Amino acid sequence: MLTHSDLANGKLDRRRFLRVGGMGALGLFWADWLRAATRGPSEGRAKSVILIFNCGAPSHLDLWGMKPDASDTVRGQFKPIATNVPGIHISELMPRLASATAATPGANRTCLPDA
Repeated sequence: MLTHSDLANGKLDRRRFLRVGGMGALGLFWADWLRAATRGPSEGRAKSVILIFNCGAPSHLDLWGMKPDASDTVRGQFKPIATNVPGIHISELMPRLASATAATPGANRTCLPDA
């Protein structure tokens, strides 16, 4: 527990500061968290998610979200190539994936239409 004498004597080290700050931040959201927990699970439709974390790799705009008609400041340096699915283009860096796109339904879409 942090006391007034600890502050006056300069005994507030980094670990204690982070502990007290973390507890304060937790207190701000505690009521909302408990309220959400009592509601139960939400009725979502998604059953699974594919998360691709590109640590040190090109941006998603250079791989998946090609913007060939955008200005030079937005458009990446790589060119889009057509896949075997009409209307879907991916980066020239992934030619083997372009030939297998039909086997991965929805992999290049951020939002699927409502059925």
